[in-house]
Amino acid sequence: MRTPVSIVIPSLFDPELFERSFPPLLAELGRRAVKDEVLVVDDTGDASIEPWMTAHFPTVRILSRDANGGFGKALLDGVRAAKHDLVFCMNPDVVVRPGFLEPLVACLDDPGVHSAVPQILLHGDDDQIESVTEIRIRQGLGEVGQPGLDGRASEFRDAVIPVAYAIGGACLLRQSEFGLGCDPIYEPFYWEDVDLGWAAWREGREVLYAPQSVVEHHHRGTIKSRTQEGMVRAIIEKNRLLFQWKFLDTPKEIHDHIAALYRLAVDAWLSDERDQLVWLALALDQVDEVRASREALAPAKRNYAEIRAKTGFSDA
Repeated sequence: MRTPVSIVIPSLFDPELFERSFPPLLAELGRRAVKDEVLVVDDTGDASIEPWMTAHFPTVRILSRDANGGFGKALLDGVRAAKHDLVFCMNPDVVVRPGFLEPLVACLDDPGVHSAVPQILLHGDDDQIESVTEIRIRQGLGEVGQPGLDGRASEFRDAVIPVAYAIGGACLLRQSEFGLGCDPIYEPFYWEDVDLGWAAWREGREVLYAPQSVVEHHHRGTIKSRTQEGMVRAIIEKNRLLFQWKFLDTPKEIHDHIAALYRLAVDAWLSDERDQLVWLALALDQVDEVRASREALAPAKRNYAEIRAKTGFSDA
């Protein structure tokens, strides 16, 4: 007997995306015939999605939020409202291919697996795989690595492998384990999914990439279309620092990171790269928040270096 899944889609109102992504999704759930559900979380704050969705895709359930709160809050509301314990988190610019759910569900049959991510093809290109993820360290500063976007997609066609985190726009996890969901230090968006996966690894769990499950990501850039580009970049860079401050735990990596921050600040000052100083200042403004988040972590079963060793694909 196949296990039913709730498809949770945090979204702003974009009918063009819905018209592209919903027909293949609903057709696939119809084929499965196991009472899967689709739940769209309307994060517009004005309940504008429901009338349109009722007219075009009446089987889709809508949860309207009172105010726009960003990806993390919308996803958390949707996961909490889901009817089934298995939840596939999906962005509206993702188009699924037939059979995408079964390989992911099979991964979560193992209780040691926290979440699973499909082969996510950027713009449907077989040579552009987004979902093989790692954390790389460059001169003491961590960054997300995606080797499947670096001309190495052929290496990731067949085998189920561990990855650093499951991309939040297309991943399967358990409602019962989502807990408080995305850490609010990252609001309004970006790095929440990295945090969620890394925390799972730290607690002794695994995050898996299942290439037999395939979806396409037709990147639309909804956030960037509604938020100034400079602000988006500032939030990404600020959250990149907060992630490291929350999870770094080996003396060498902490030392290297502090030295890197010093170099970054001095170089930015001397070269008048003020944006980098702004990013650092924004992160420093949240020191108390990230300290509280760090102190709330359970004792680690794996440290930062061990997780990188288990989920790394590059020497960078």
